[in-house]
Amino acid sequence: MNRFLLLGPLEVTQDGEPVDLPGGKPSALLARLILDSGRVVAVEELVDSLWGERSPPSAQKVLQVYISQLRKALGARQIETRAPGYKLRAERDEHDLGRFETLVERARDEADPGRRAALLSEALSLWRGRPLAEFREEPFARAAARRLAELRLGALEHRIEAELELGEHARLVTELEELVEQEPLREWPRRQLMLALYRSGRQAEALERYRSGRKLLVGELGIEPSPRLHELERAILRHDPALQEHDLRDRPARGAVICAAARMHAVLAPLCADGRELILVEVAEPGELASRSASLEPLRAELVGRGIEARSVCFTSTDQGADLVRLASEQEAELLALAGIDSPVGSPCDVALAPRPDLDFAASGPVLVPFGGGRDEWAALELAAWLARAHGLPVRLLGIEATEGRRDASRVLASASLALQRFTGTAAEPVLVPPGVDGILRETGSILVASIGEEPDPLRRELVDRTAIPLLFVRSGLRPGGLAPDHTLTRFSWSLGEG
Repeated sequence: MNRFLLLGPLEVTQDGEPVDLPGGKPSALLARLILDSGRVVAVEELVDSLWGERSPPSAQKVLQVYISQLRKALGARQIETRAPGYKLRAERDEHDLGRFETLVERARDEADPGRRAALLSEALSLWRGRPLAEFREEPFARAAARRLAELRLGALEHRIEAELELGEHARLVTELEELVEQEPLREWPRRQLMLALYRSGRQAEALERYRSGRKLLVGELGIEPSPRLHELERAILRHDPALQEHDLRDRPARGAVICAAARMHAVLAPLCADGRELILVEVAEPGELASRSASLEPLRAELVGRGIEARSVCFTSTDQGADLVRLASEQEAELLALAGIDSPVGSPCDVALAPRPDLDFAASGPVLVPFGGGRDEWAALELAAWLARAHGLPVRLLGIEATEGRRDASRVLASASLALQRFTGTAAEPVLVPPGVDGILRETGSILVASIGEEPDPLRRELVDRTAIPLLFVRSGLRPGGLAPDHTLTRFSWSLGEG
């Protein structure tokens, strides 16, 4: 049996002995297949992963050569050819990333902090170094490495959280100091450090860590600390007895919603009615900074008056996408919404692109979701269900009707509807439509939510031009979404552009 090790330098062992792998792009291809182990990865996606925009005309033939080399090293049955691409045949326990994710999931469901800490420690012990470092020049590696780093950091934070519940605050101070130094703008480790210091009798140092963190947040991002971190400072100042309790499981299940798309707050604000925070963002020219910042305050005050936790921030930028991604990472955001059709690279959370913020939103009809069952479409479905629940609207799933030589999408729509009901309590109405934009636009609704890939295709651009209702294109972030199932539902290859 082959075992695949990705959480460090790429290695494969067979019955405990190392396998001699072909170097260069064939090994990069194997790493790419491990990332999607058990799923068919399309040839076009693999070509893009290895060559990006500079793929040679013979890329698909070269890819076949690489597959042959890998089969020779791993065994002919290890990589399966299945339209429209290839699949690595490996169960979750046959690669370290799968084992890591399994242990983290088990820890998430574990009530006992000791057992939770043990599971997370075991998961973290699987990391042998920086994953994909040897493939850093390959187009797919940067975003994938950041996703893996986010997964590790999340597991580390939850392990520390469990150990704080066990009263290990004094032992954790040094580790937390190092973590905060590495991630100075990330609030959750700073909160854990402040608690550990306070519980160790070091109140002045705990307060100093708050002040230095606030200085960094204001100086680097132009934003005040979250109300949660500010309340911790106040609790430390008054010696709140509750701070000595060792149960920290009040961490919000979801992070902030960052709205950098003008006029989209009407759509997004209800997502935060249950205590999530809405962060309003304006990116301004240097001469407009003060006026644009001031213009946000009435809106923020109105939202706070409606019971929605809100902060606002305004800054200048020479690289708006990178700065918004950084803000989303440091604020541990769940969703980043921005105007336009181009998605920033490396976002840790899902991105919602609003190409037509000029269209007013009215909660008067269903949330429309073109859905074909592809893995990348689950993020759009999750956001659609979230919006529908927040606005009290139904969800309408749009799938392709039967065409010559192929069945309709009713089966995959049924599977998606069952998943929605299980994970969100939201029912969805399935509707079959003709392929292409006309079939989607004939349906009436309040907002249209659809997935988008690396680049918008011509039909998505046509949808932007012709839609009469607000439109959100959703792209998955580096962190996995909360709705998409671990084991893929029945795949149906239809997408918005097919036909």
